Parts: sequence; structure tokens; C-alpha cells
Amino acid sequence: MKKTILAVAVSALALPAIALDKMPEPGFSGFIDLGVSTGSIESNFLARIPGIDVDLGDDTIDNLGSPDDESITLPGANYNLGYTFSSGKTRVFLGNDLADFLQFDSSTLLAVRHDFDTLGRFQLGFLSTAYPGVEVWEDPYLTDKKRRDTEFSSTGARITWDKIFGTQFEVKVTSKERDLDEERSGQSRDLSAAERKLLDREGDKYRAEVGYLFNIDNGRHVIRPSVAYIDYDLDGDAMAQDGYELAVSYQYFTDNIRWVTSALYQSLDGDKENPIFNDVNDSDTVAIGSQLYFPGAFGFEKWVPRINAIWSENDSDIDFNDSKGWLIGAGMFRRF
Repeated sequence: MKKTILAVAVSALALPAIALDKMPEPGFSGFIDLGVSTGSIESNFLARIPGIDVDLGDDTIDNLGSPDDESITLPGANYNLGYTFSSGKTRVFLGNDLADFLQFDSSTLLAVRHDFDTLGRFQLGFLSTAYPGVEVWEDPYLTDKKRRDTEFSSTGARITWDKIFGTQFEVKVTSKERDLDEERSGQSRDLSAAERKLLDREGDKYRAEVGYLFNIDNGRHVIRPSVAYIDYDLDGDAMAQDGYELAVSYQYFTDNIRWVTSALYQSLDGDKENPIFNDVNDSDTVAIGSQLYFPGAFGFEKWVPRINAIWSENDSDIDFNDSKGWLIGAGMFRRF
């Protein structure tokens, strides 16, 4: 069954174009990207997008196996709007941040950035769930009966330090608190209160990342490898995970084309055994995303046509926790 949903971004992996820019000129500036993508998502935990009454998964399942495939279409808007003060060293901006495509974990980012010359640039940002958000199942393990949805939200902060002492090193540290309106995981199963507590999905997520920018041929080629430590410090020990992520992004620039592509591998270890499946939620994620921009194509002067694609798969030792998704799409980008 074909579904249409609204999202705030269409690529979780492409390195944002503004990330490689110098501090913009004083005044208002930014970019906006409008487009549409189509593809599919597989998840046993996602329910729907609130406010527009669109399902992301079946409200009734008959087994606790791998998730079914759901076709989706995503109108999207990606943006970064800000103001640079007259000194040219301080900027405040508002944008969006898609942290996890497979969880539809998207946030609004409000941040201030300041250039301390040789010390580097510091950025402090505050994150909150972006409209329209996402809903998950109160008890995803309920079978043969209609499951009820509940709102998922997250808030947090991020500190970024780049151009460290004049180098191309960059450090990012993010902390987010995850909340569900109603967390009832496992109440439909024959579990004790202590066992149900192991399935609690609320808690904190921490991420610490180190990256380096390689500019080749006067910036025609830009490569950014990175390594990150990730800690899902959740209230339910069977849902908690920690581990590492390896990623690389590549950008290629010419007068007529710009190619942005990224790939990652993530390995997370579960803390304790899931009482329903008698197994630990160890998982591996592989993902790749790519965008092609065509400046000046079709006679457009201010808007830049683009095409995009993304694929991501999470393979857990617990089949019920597997997830997968892909999208292909097109849109228009404008910087101002």
C-alpha cells in the first residue's frame, strides 16, 4: 500500500553543504532545499507521523519476526537560516538535523557559532524534536491485537569545535534525552515487572565524534573520514547499546556538477539479554547516501536541481529489531 508522509530531510548521510563553508558574510544568509523522495521503510517500532494521519507500520502483527516492508513517499524541506554579525566572527542560525534515517529521528537545531581565530570555531546548539515528529508503538510486542501509538520526542545539546588550532580537525559531542508519552513495552507478554523494565526505550543518547577534512586540488575534492563513539544509555538495559561508528564523506566540485556522497558502518553491543527473545541486541548498520547537484541546469539561475539516493540497513541478532530503508528522489536547492 502506497503511503505519503512529510519529513524535514531526505538524506541522512550527505554532508551538509554549509559545513565546509567559511563564516558567511555579515547579514542574513542560508539555504533551503525542497524536494520529494520515494522508497520504503521496514521497522517494528515506528507507528505513524502525527498530525497528518499517515501509517509507517501495521497496527496489528501476528508474529515477532522481522518487520514488513512499507512503501513511502517523502515531500521534504531541508534548511539552514541564520544571521552573521558585523564582526564576521559570530553567527546564529536555525536548521534541521536528521540523526537517524531508520528511526526518523529528526531535530530542529538552534545554534550560535563563533570564530576564535587560531583557536578554532566553537558552536553550541540546542536540539528539539522537529515538526511533525514521529510516533512509535506503546507496546511493539503486542500480537494479534491492535497496537496503540505514542509520541516519541527528544531534546538535547551539541558542542562542535572545528578548525582546531588552525587544523582541519573537528570534534562534535551530542547529548539527547529520549522520551515516550506512554512506554508499555512487554505488558502484553508474560513478564515480571523487572523483565518489563528491561524493555524501556526512554533514556539518554550520547555521541562523540572526531573528523578531519582533506582538501585536494584547491578544494575540488573534499574527503572527511570520521570515527564516533555512541552510547544509548536507556532505562531498559535490554534496549541499551554502545559501540562505534566509522564514516567517510566525499565532495566533488566543478562549475557544472557537485557530487556529495557518504557511507558509514556502525557496530553496537547490547547491554543485557532481551527477556522475550532470550538474546542480546547486538547490531550492525551499513548505510550509504549520495546527492548530485547541477548548477545552471535547465536555465535556472538561483535554484540548483539535484537528485538523491539513500540506503540503510540495521541487522540485529534479534530479528524483531531489524530495520531497513531506502529512498530515491529529486529537488531544488537555493543558497541566499
